[in-house]
Amino acid sequence: MARMLGPFTAILCLFLVDIPEHPAAPAMLAVALWMAIWWITECVPLALTALIPLIFFPLMGIASGKEIAPRYFNSIIFLFIGGFLIAQAMENTGLHKRIALNMLARLHASPLQLAIGFSVATAFLSMWISNTATTMLMVTIALPLLQRLMEEHKAENIAPMATSFLLIIAYSANIGGMGTPVGTAPNLVFLENLRVSAPDMAPSFLEWMMVGIPMVVIGLLVLFAVLGPGLARLPWQVSDGSALKESLKELGPVRFDEKAVGWILTLTAILWMSRKGISTDSFTIPGWASLLPYKGVDDGTVAIFMASLLFLFRSENSGTILNSESFRRLPWDIVILLGGGFALASGMQGSGLSAWIGSQLEFLREVPLPLMMLGIALVIIFLTEITSNTATTQVMLPILAAASLASGLDITSTLLVATLSASCAFMLPVATPPNAIVFGSGHVPMQSMVKAGIRLNLIMIFVVTAVVYLMRPLLPAI
Repeated sequence: MARMLGPFTAILCLFLVDIPEHPAAPAMLAVALWMAIWWITECVPLALTALIPLIFFPLMGIASGKEIAPRYFNSIIFLFIGGFLIAQAMENTGLHKRIALNMLARLHASPLQLAIGFSVATAFLSMWISNTATTMLMVTIALPLLQRLMEEHKAENIAPMATSFLLIIAYSANIGGMGTPVGTAPNLVFLENLRVSAPDMAPSFLEWMMVGIPMVVIGLLVLFAVLGPGLARLPWQVSDGSALKESLKELGPVRFDEKAVGWILTLTAILWMSRKGISTDSFTIPGWASLLPYKGVDDGTVAIFMASLLFLFRSENSGTILNSESFRRLPWDIVILLGGGFALASGMQGSGLSAWIGSQLEFLREVPLPLMMLGIALVIIFLTEITSNTATTQVMLPILAAASLASGLDITSTLLVATLSASCAFMLPVATPPNAIVFGSGHVPMQSMVKAGIRLNLIMIFVVTAVVYLMRPLLPAI
């Protein structure tokens, strides 16, 4: 049914909508509605929907194939690819596991402290590698520990802890993705939409982290305010925590390939954060990119260059740290999905549809910005419970950008609150892969996830709005 609804809605739009001042806008609106319906219902693969602009933009006079194809492989896409290759190197060498176990083994063996350790380790890794891979790793470490507890104590005593423990891992992965631009795909969607609509206001890597890190810290505090109290009164033995130290010993000494990946990751993060420098009213620290003779270097350039080095370093297992298999393992469906959203945003801008939508929403200038941000957070948080968070931002951000520019609202605030809200899907297993992974473990009843998730959803509506509103002065302004 949904497969037919998309094209049927597009055809209906072509016959019923007339925008004389922007002749290509009705066709663009038709394509946008078609893509939105297919993305929200997921009746076909998300990547297939993302390819619709390549077919119909040229056929309907919105943009030529030559104009739209580069949107699928721009600098933001290469930032994603480079970041993903570095994340692969961490997984190939086992560095991500060593980092996690090192962080966990330093804690005393109490349920609450260990849960905090799992949470911090998960959030940190999720800033740099995919939420899915992070959750899989941490669940793999946690399950044997929980199984051991169930054998030593009564299962009914440990079951509530197991549920809270695994929910904390999943939710920490979702929250951690907000910390850096490469933490999760919606962050990249935000950067590209801002680059298209208001290029001077796009934040640098460091400027993003100045908002993202406080968001992660506050998000984790909220998480433990909701799920932490139940962990403080559970039975525990010293041997329970020592299992983590044993797992760390089994890894042996740090190998050369792990050190190489660690240095590459550290240097990449430093280059990302220092590329544009810092400028305030009282002082300016120039970024390293300003010292180069040519000014075309961006974060995508850094990501690809640093990832390329990993194809040169030898692995102690076999061959090099990254190889031809690494390219085959790239999530090309996500790459195409991102490109399709970028093409959609570009088409809306070029056809005049964004300007027309903005003119229809000029009444929003009467709405106070904090109230508008609250409304956006409410809609996005609950919408992303049933749709892909990437697809949600692909559909909503171009509309919000148009509305913000036309009504005089701060475009960075409206787009950023929507983007961060898209990472706050805590209620259902289908909302995010981390939720699905812990639900599939068999230790998380649906009722428990919904009960904890809806409380977090409601709290995070206000938290995301407040953090973005208060931290907004740290980001570029017109």
